[in-house]
Amino acid sequence: MGHALSASGKPLVSAPAGGDAREPNDALGGAKRLKRWLRPLMWLVTAAFVLMTAFDLTKRWNGRALHVDPSLLVLSLLPVLVGAVLQGVAWIALVERMAQTRVPRLAALSLYFASQLARYTPGKVGLPLVRMDGAARLGLSRRLVGISVLIEMLSWTATGSVVGFSLLVLAKVPSDGLGALAGRFAMPLLVASLAGALLLTAVDRRIAPKKLTSALGLEGRGPTAPLRLPLLQLVYWATWALHGYFLARALGATPADARGTMGFSPLANVFGFVALAAPAGVGVREAVLLAGLGHALGASGALGAALLSRIVSLVADVGTWLALRRRALTAAPSA
Repeated sequence: MGHALSASGKPLVSAPAGGDAREPNDALGGAKRLKRWLRPLMWLVTAAFVLMTAFDLTKRWNGRALHVDPSLLVLSLLPVLVGAVLQGVAWIALVERMAQTRVPRLAALSLYFASQLARYTPGKVGLPLVRMDGAARLGLSRRLVGISVLIEMLSWTATGSVVGFSLLVLAKVPSDGLGALAGRFAMPLLVASLAGALLLTAVDRRIAPKKLTSALGLEGRGPTAPLRLPLLQLVYWATWALHGYFLARALGATPADARGTMGFSPLANVFGFVALAAPAGVGVREAVLLAGLGHALGASGALGAALLSRIVSLVADVGTWLALRRRALTAAPSA
């Protein structure tokens, strides 16, 4: 369908000659090659971090009974549900800007939530494949949707890091343990995250290395991502920080301690995603929460928070998918 445009109105992705005749599964080829090189390193780093966290947990374990406030636990689910919808809206805004056309919103959200469940596959390969397979239902090319996933994930990672490290800079971080490392390096990591977000939204991609733009399938000029994408994602990450606050309070943390842990919730999701080997970040996300929440909740409380956060996330993923799937089926015209 012609050309996809950037926020500046310039071509972002050129459709292959002959429309979608080549059905470009290679739209993610550059990312796959990069993942192939990074995977062994990420396996090593992930395994080392999880083992270190487990060792730290055993040292701190006190066997304290776990008490959960049900009302606060339910309250921790609400921002995650809101955030899930915001995340879907952000992706729809991106593909509509790229394609310069509106897409059926209900069908797009249904496809988006289906792909979110697919990220539980090893290597997270299911997420882009599900969206690319559903591209035709939205009147979009597989190539455009594939590249939109890459842009979305780059912005998602950068904005999540910005929110997480910003909250750590403002918080009183622990003085010992693995959580203290994040606090000590929060400021330089925040600066790096901000630089990544600015590269996507404020820097003309013509000055980027040709190999990078070619691997990602980007052409033309102007910023890679429209400003609306990271702005919506910043609000999305704020909902996850709020989830972290209510979850810590549900497990007995004081308001001050709960505020101090809010940054670890977005960072747990980001690091879980970056760990290519872990489906949906399983293990890595929990390890980050264990490292960050131990000082406020104790070892048993941090373990409970990690498990409950995963349950809340899964409930939100399945719930939004089922709700949108049912609405999409109800709205579909009968044969």
